[in-house]
Order: sequence, then structure tokens, then C-alpha cells
Amino acid sequence: MLRVTIVLLATLAMVVLGQGPPRELFCASAGELGLAGEGPGLVFAVFERGAWRPAQAYIEPENVTFLLVPLLTKNGTDISKAAAPGKLPPPVLRNETVVCFEAAPGRPAVSPPAPGLLIVAEKGGAKYHVFVARAEDVENPANFTLALPDKAGGRKPDKVELVDRRPPRGGKRGQPEADAQSVSSLSYWAAFKLYKTSTQLAAGQCASTAFDVPDGTSQVAVVLTGGTTPGAYQYTIYNTFNPSQRWSGTVYVPQGSPQTVAAWLSSGRAQYYVQICNRNSQTAAVYTSVLLKAQNQQYFRNDVIRTPRLYIYTYLPTYCNNYGLCPSNTHIIYQNSYFAIPGFYVDAASYIFLNIYVKVPKAAATSNPVVVYWGGIPVATLYGYDSGNSKIYSGEVVVPDSYLMYLLPTYGQGGVISIGPFTIYANAAYEVEVKAAVRRPQELAPAGDDRVYKTLVRRFRESFLFLDKRAFIADIDYAQSSSPGYFVISTKPFKDIGTSAYSYVRFYVKFYDKYMNPAYVSGGEASPVYTSSWWGDLLGKIPIISLILQIYDLIKSSIDALKKAVASFPIIGYVTLAMDAYVQAAQASVTVEKVDYNTLRITLYTGGFNDPLTARIYFAIVGDLYYVAVTGVEYFVQEPYFPWITVFSVDRPVLPYTSYGYAEYTSVTTYFPYRTLTCGVQEAGNFHPELCDPAYYR
Repeated sequence: MLRVTIVLLATLAMVVLGQGPPRELFCASAGELGLAGEGPGLVFAVFERGAWRPAQAYIEPENVTFLLVPLLTKNGTDISKAAAPGKLPPPVLRNETVVCFEAAPGRPAVSPPAPGLLIVAEKGGAKYHVFVARAEDVENPANFTLALPDKAGGRKPDKVELVDRRPPRGGKRGQPEADAQSVSSLSYWAAFKLYKTSTQLAAGQCASTAFDVPDGTSQVAVVLTGGTTPGAYQYTIYNTFNPSQRWSGTVYVPQGSPQTVAAWLSSGRAQYYVQICNRNSQTAAVYTSVLLKAQNQQYFRNDVIRTPRLYIYTYLPTYCNNYGLCPSNTHIIYQNSYFAIPGFYVDAASYIFLNIYVKVPKAAATSNPVVVYWGGIPVATLYGYDSGNSKIYSGEVVVPDSYLMYLLPTYGQGGVISIGPFTIYANAAYEVEVKAAVRRPQELAPAGDDRVYKTLVRRFRESFLFLDKRAFIADIDYAQSSSPGYFVISTKPFKDIGTSAYSYVRFYVKFYDKYMNPAYVSGGEASPVYTSSWWGDLLGKIPIISLILQIYDLIKSSIDALKKAVASFPIIGYVTLAMDAYVQAAQASVTVEKVDYNTLRITLYTGGFNDPLTARIYFAIVGDLYYVAVTGVEYFVQEPYFPWITVFSVDRPVLPYTSYGYAEYTSVTTYFPYRTLTCGVQEAGNFHPELCDPAYYR
């Protein structure tokens, strides 16, 4: 049985805007503060020096058990081998839940930046205030900080006064229409790494670089992300287009913080110079990202991450007799448990749609609603309904826009979605299925930008989490630098908890013209399948395939943290963008078949490999190509009595849960020539059109 403690004290972002070291906190129960009954997705702000700014805040976490889904789906797996203890903020704040927060003296002179609750704490005759809002009610999250799950210490107020202007619960859950016919004005959040300021710095040493943001940028921040050594860092930032716009100060990175904002910058098109200096007495690791919100004319892309319907049987041999009979629903193994599913990673989004299905025995349904956490961020709640002897939690939600700034710089807080709490019984049956659809820009550049659209750009990604009998991610990406482009199919195994060997996965891809009529495909062919040999982070550059596999380190970190004693949830500082070796995998194969006049069936066979695999697929189109979509996913495990299983199948694209992209690439504009989202970092000029080369990274 795993003896692991996963402490998720760092799974929510703490924003520190050069305000100095952490200030003294006040602590009181949620009941005293008027917060009992609220969900944990609370954001805090204080009014100081004439403006609202983020405030430190902490919610007392609860002990939970994470059940690692890739291990749960295997026949005969002792459930104790898939369980690991950890902590999460409570699904609902109870009267006795302790909340600690930073407060500012006096009362605010300006109205709060969102509807919510103004708390005035009195201590020793002096009054201090803090403002609390639900994350989904906030239009401008830059003014707020999400509360960290932590048991902090502070002074208890003598008296608390509340001014309550919270709206009714429910938040914003409307689903926007996805324009599938033409260029649209797309509002989105995005994050990318700064390569040259993600490095080791000796005491007093500095690193610098420059980066560009597009027209339509309304918010932009320089962020120190996970992996940065705790301590003090001095920053200097200015707009090279307008050097009078300057920001400087010192930012303090707390222990385990997944992201700490150094400074929020100006809106609009700009190029920024940034310098980060280590003000600690020892060598420090620094990882820097840019977070921005923008709106411009885009051809959006629609990426989908999906699992099959997973049937879980909580087998515990201790409670089976000598004849193999296992009584069900009679012995509690774990309480306050969460199904944990790795593989949900994202770096840019206009909207994120989640579709969740969980079926449990009625006795296991100890909470209504249940909460969906992405990393440690509570992004959704689901209410259950009775179905025979079971309870089903099912629904579709839009992740609130105010959560995106906390998810994107960390690739989705480690990429793990957890659902619960549930009570887990010995020898009982459960079902879980999760889909995430990410509507997002193809690039930061506006639609049709000539420089970008004549170089390599990713148009969509379909990700299938292979968690039934095997444990890996199968991705198919559509990449284009010239018409018609090509696909890259790849696998990323969850090593040490399963295998990707002897598995098949099929993707059905359809092609359309500008009017959504079928575009005739004459056929396709695939390159050999390649595998990689890994040697830590000492990696060299290779073509587009390195981009497809870049997230593998994040997946390994997530799984390792769910299996070993670590101090925080896995938030890696910098995802490498290349591999050290590139070797043909003779046993693995890809076949390409023409199913009908506008459909290709692409089948990957993994052979005996449990390493990352990848291959390119080329195709030829008769006529004009404008849209490409994945309309079907099937899989098969090479075992007796295991049939082909259809995970997803539609005749035409059905948004949001169809991976979908534009193939058009002609244009005349040239004013934002960077493939920032294609490479995960921004390049300077003269980069190779088919490579993501660190020699050009900013």
C-alpha cells in the first residue's frame, strides 16, 4: 500500500505585486466571516494606496484520499495500490473552517471591483478590511488572489462587521456559441514561457529578454512559475515602444507557490524588456512566463481531451473468502476520496467546457454536490440524481474565465482533474468519464497573419486518455505550414503505473471546404513510427515532433507526485521542447486508410513499447480545403476478449466536443510574426519555419 502524503498547499496561485514580505494575517471561522456554505473558489482583495490589489488568503484544507484512475481500471488491482493521501480545500466551507486573510487598515474609499462581501475586522480599536468574491463573479481577476489551501496562523479579530453584496449562487455558466463559418473576434487568455529568464541565477545575478504581445491585449503580466526557488527577486520591465512605461520592484516567491505575479503591465500592442535578478544569498532557479488576455480577429481552434467511460471495481482481496466471493458495499475503505485523472493540460483558452459523468453506489454518495478540481482549483460543482441503487453526477459546465489566469501558466496545475468527495467501499462498482473541450486561438497573431501562416502552426489537438487496461495519452495534432499540412500522432505513457504496449487507437479525420461541403481526399500515408530515449533534461532540437512530446515531463511529474512523498502538487517550471534521441520503433506502426471520399482512418499500433512514440501522416486533397475535424475515436487492447470500443463518433463536427480547425493560411498582414503558442515560447526573427529552435527563443 502506498504510504504517500500529497500536500496540495500550493495548488492555487498567490499573487504578490511587489508589496514586500507576507503581512500579518487575521484568522476567523467561516461562520464568523459569513462564508459558511460558500465553495472554496474565493478570491480576496484589499484597498490600499488608492486602489484595489490582491490580498493573501488561506482556507483550512481537509485530508483527502486521491484514487489514481489509471491504476483503478486494471483487473485485479488492489485499490490500496492506487490510493494516496493528500489535502484539498473543502467542497463547502463549514462553520468551523478557518479562513485567514491579509487586511488593510481603514475602510475602502472606492467601490469594490466585483459583487461580493466586505469584511471589516476590528482589533484593539482599529479597523481593517478585506473584500471577498466568488471567482466566477469576477470580471477582472488581476485585482484578486485565489485563496490557498493552507492552515495559516494569524490574529483573531475582536469583532467582525459584514457588508454583503453577493449575488445569488450559481455563477456564470452560459455556453457561448462557437462560430464555425468565418473569422470571429476571439477573447482569450494565454500563457507562454520566457526561455532566457528561465534559468539558474547565482546570488546577485540577473537574466533578461524581450517579448511581444499582440493588438487587443487588455491585460499582461510577468509571472514567476513553479520550480522557482522561494525568496526575493528584483524585476525591471519597460515597454520598448514607449520607454516611459516602466515597472520595477521586488517580488517575494513563497514556498511551493505555483505562480507569483511580478507585475501587471499596460494594455495594447507592445514589446517589453524584462530583467529578473536573484536577491537571495544562494543560487536560485528562476522560471518566468507571460500571462495575457487579448481579443483580436481569429480563426479559433477547438481541442478536445477525452477519456472513455471507465468502469472501476474497487477490488480488495482481504475481503474475499476462500471461494473467491467478495461481499460488496459492506466495508468502507476510504472516506473523503477523489477520483484523480491525469492528462488535462492547456496553455491557452477562450472557453473551457467540461463534461463530467460519475456513477457511484448510493452509499458512496456522501456529498451533494460534488466538486471538480483542476489541480487544486475548484472549477465546477455537480449535483447528483438517483438511478436505481446508484447516484449519478453528470453535467456540462464552463470553467469560469477568472480561473484561466491560474490554470494556464502552469499547464493546468499539473494536468490532473479530481472529482469528489466519495466514500469508497470494498468490492464496489464505479464509473467515471471526463471530457474537456478548449476553444482557443491558433496563435496570438490575428487571423491570416502572413508571417505566422507561412510557418508551422498547430490547428487543433485531439487527446485521448487511454486509461482502460493501459495507461497513456494518444494525441493527434494537425500542423500546417503549407497546404494541406499534415498530422502528427503520438503517445505519452504514464510510466510506472501501466503500459502502452500492444494497444491500438484509431482517429477518424474528415475534411471540408469553406461551405462545410466534403473536401475530397485522395489518400494518405504515414512515416515510420519513432520512439525516444530519455536522458533527463539534456535534450536537443528536432522538428515538430518535439512540440508534440513537450508535455511528457509534466505528465511524469504529475504521476510521480501522486506516488511519492512530495511537498507540493507537481507544477514544473519549464517544459522542455525537444528530445535527446530519435529512434525508429520497428514493432510499432501507423496505417492510413481512406474510409470514404472525405474521411481518413488513422490507426496507431504501439507494439511492445512503453516509451513516447510519434509519427507523421501526410494526405492529399482534391479541391479546396478549409476545415479539418476528428469525428471518431476507437481503441483496442491486444488481450483476449477485449473488443474494439468506440469512444466518440459523429457524422459532422459537433461543437464543443469535436476537435476542429481551420486550414486557410493566406494573408497580407505581417505585424505580429511570432509562433508563440506553437512553440510554447516566443521566438525572435528569422526562425526556421519547420523547427522550434532554442537558438531563437526569447
